[in-house]
Amino acid sequence: MNKRSIGIVAVLAGLVTAFSAGAVDLRSLRGDRPLDVGSRRPARAEVILPDAGKFEKSYETHPPMIPHKVEKTRISLKQNQCLKCHGDLEHQEIDAPMVSKTHFVNRKGERLGHVSTRYYFCTQCHAPQMDKTPLVQNVFPASH
Repeated sequence: MNKRSIGIVAVLAGLVTAFSAGAVDLRSLRGDRPLDVGSRRPARAEVILPDAGKFEKSYETHPPMIPHKVEKTRISLKQNQCLKCHGDLEHQEIDAPMVSKTHFVNRKGERLGHVSTRYYFCTQCHAPQMDKTPLVQNVFPASH
């Protein structure tokens, strides 16, 4: 072992000793629930919010929130059920908003005939709206 390795081992040994002696007070966000017990399901929107109930955007380029339930909507490498209603042609049949035209442009700026892979997984940016009481107060100033 070189001097650096010995130093790293010494630091790790010190941390293990501190944790086992209770010198560091760590608390899990899971509370007292053991790791082998499943997590509680996250809160889900019970009511589909009408257009008039849409939340304001927090900042100018904030992706729109989803005003309906999505827990059964499947998005995988082979299919994206969002596009069944919000696709380039499909949105007209049921009067749903179309996916932004920016989502059909690749990294080179070329217009594609399908949603770019950069935007394929909708819920990476778009989250469902929920009419819930916030856990903490939001002091972020909205920019309109």
